[in-house]
Amino acid sequence: MDFVLEIRPAGGEPFFFPLPQSGTITVGRQAPADLVVSDQFMSRAHFQVQCSGPLCTLIDPASSNGTLVNGVRVRQAPLRPRDTIFAGRSSFRFAPVVNGKPALDYLPASPGEMLPWQQKILGAIESTCNFAILDGAISPAILDLLNQSGAYYQSLYEGEQSADIARYGPYLAQIQPDRPFLPYLVKAAWGMFWGVFLGSPQSFEETRKHLRNFLIVDNGTGSKVLFRYYDPRVLRVFIPNCEAAQRKEFFGPVRCYFAESEPAPGLTAFTLDEQQKVPLE
Repeated sequence: MDFVLEIRPAGGEPFFFPLPQSGTITVGRQAPADLVVSDQFMSRAHFQVQCSGPLCTLIDPASSNGTLVNGVRVRQAPLRPRDTIFAGRSSFRFAPVVNGKPALDYLPASPGEMLPWQQKILGAIESTCNFAILDGAISPAILDLLNQSGAYYQSLYEGEQSADIARYGPYLAQIQPDRPFLPYLVKAAWGMFWGVFLGSPQSFEETRKHLRNFLIVDNGTGSKVLFRYYDPRVLRVFIPNCEAAQRKEFFGPVRCYFAESEPAPGLTAFTLDEQQKVPLE
């Protein structure tokens, strides 16, 4: 079977690069890389794809900023059809060639007509929030949507086992106004508790660093437990019951959180000082 990489460079139009049935290609920002991508945040030789028949493996020998596969930082990982790779500010999708064409799915430019309440939710979130935390344990469709959307995302998990458990944990995703990612989330998944939305003036990396501080907490008896604050049903109970200092620590650089609320459909906005339901009528 033949495979290709779909390249979405940081600047410029997407294009495809055929992979060899046997051998190794190097991807980087300048020659002698086999695949040169104009991206100043990539290393000269950023990562390699090693192919042997139906098996392809990504190898990051020592890039400066790291390589992600499906939102997880890796040094070496097998590639599966439709996996997304992030290097620098560019993204790559790995795909088999079927009937002469790359077998890739794309989100249409629009999810179609939206109900009035969906439009109000969309307007409130996109005017205030630039990030979403999505819970991979809720549905495998979340990772599919992320990979089809072209949105930049990363697991909040790290460490040696992160690649194995990432699909069951939270992903931080960037919301970009020119991408159809958010409209699809609102139309297809509202009411299914896929995650929460937030606005932060800090970079993706700094916001992710802050959010990781709350993945594991002390339950008050000296034991450490996973804290699923990115579940809207948890967030809307947790924040109102925080003491002032605890609330300040939890918000940190985050200006606001938005979460689904009941009765459905509903939307509640939380800031450091208050919370209020967003009118949808």
